[in-house]
Amino acid sequence: MHNFLWRQSGSFFPSFVSYSKNRFLCVTSNPHDVILNAGTLITMNDEREIREEVHVVTKDGEITEINDGFETGPEVIDAREEVVIPGLVNCHTHMYALPIRGAPLTAEPQSFYEALVDIWWEVDETFTLEDARLSSLGACTEMLQGGVTAFCDNYSGPNTLPGALNAVAKGVAQTPIRGMITFETTARNTEEEALAGIEENSRFIGEGEDDYDRLSGHYCLHTLFTNTEDVIEDCVDQAVTDNRPIQIHLEEGLVDVHRSIENYGKRPVPALEEMGFFDADIIAAHCVHSTENEIEILAEHDVSVAHNPYSNTNNAVGIANVEKMEEEGLTIGIGDDGWDPDMFETMRSAVGIHKLKKNNPSGFDMAKALEWSTIGSASVMGMDDEIGSIEPGKRGDFVTLDLGPNPVLPGSAPYYVVSAANAGDVTRTIVDGDIAYDQKKGVRGVDDTDMDAVGKASAKLWDRL
Repeated sequence: MHNFLWRQSGSFFPSFVSYSKNRFLCVTSNPHDVILNAGTLITMNDEREIREEVHVVTKDGEITEINDGFETGPEVIDAREEVVIPGLVNCHTHMYALPIRGAPLTAEPQSFYEALVDIWWEVDETFTLEDARLSSLGACTEMLQGGVTAFCDNYSGPNTLPGALNAVAKGVAQTPIRGMITFETTARNTEEEALAGIEENSRFIGEGEDDYDRLSGHYCLHTLFTNTEDVIEDCVDQAVTDNRPIQIHLEEGLVDVHRSIENYGKRPVPALEEMGFFDADIIAAHCVHSTENEIEILAEHDVSVAHNPYSNTNNAVGIANVEKMEEEGLTIGIGDDGWDPDMFETMRSAVGIHKLKKNNPSGFDMAKALEWSTIGSASVMGMDDEIGSIEPGKRGDFVTLDLGPNPVLPGSAPYYVVSAANAGDVTRTIVDGDIAYDQKKGVRGVDDTDMDAVGKASAKLWDRL
């Protein structure tokens, strides 16, 4: 753990930057105490403790106490009749996917690779800096509405270089959410374009992130098959120098496997190992086609996995072997891959596919999905010392849920949340003890005019496709 002095709005004042496995979290101080009354509190602490009729005290944005009974007063947030869970953490997303919802696309891909070529690579070539800003604003608004307090994003828009991450950051920072952002490096067109992507990440880390109190930069390689060995080695060098993780889409589709065997004579994980890729801190998204031997190699290098169950289903790529990953002690979190802003639906997708894979309705512990989307995802992002659970010393990130008329019992509360909750049940999303989203008032800092602008930008993008 290291403390730094963090620049914000042109001045310096103390803030906490949490360092874990070369990852960063920056938070600022909330200068007042806040008390949250919770009817049922699902802590997600090491004991997975569930408490009833308690109040949580947050001082300067940090949880200081959890005590029995309810409190009263002007700074009290009243969730006495509600379930309180930690802020959800989306450890792999693509905010720039938001404008494509509802787009009149004519492509009918028959494989994952065709979906990349015929849809996504057409989309990201069309993006402008304003699209980058507005899609980020819209996506962060939706995440907060759905109880997400922290995310890890990959943005791709080669025609918005340089300055792409500044545009993304401006959209994010209009809301109170936490985020890790990166430009997705790809040499699918030229190696020079890939190097420009690495430079964009390096520039934002060195110059841009100082302007934001809840944002940090990292690195990203789209895939092994869309990059060259030289690009991969350069990205590793930069990431190690800057003490930042690299995010990669790893064996999401079989094309990644087949190209690796064709180009390197071996599957992606051993090929990357030979290149020195795992000298950096790695977040591997998907790992759908990773073999047991490859998963063992990932575990040897302490790689974290961002599991994307809904996306994997939607893209028809397969089901990741999370059982082997858990057996090997890999850290697992959940992401939406930009597909579904409702993380509760993503949790249920995990439950469904892993039960179906075993053909067993009791073949997956439903509460594990909540674990993956809170403390698990926080761990993937290197933020588990600060967020992901409700306990003294952590930041005051909470979600309050109105689950309807049925009683909420401590023994079944996590199962109730995963099986029945949705984004519409979120009454408040709280970041650092402050209400970032209220069901009646909306997201702090965002109004209808902003969201109208998001929609209009999407329509214009459709016209350009």
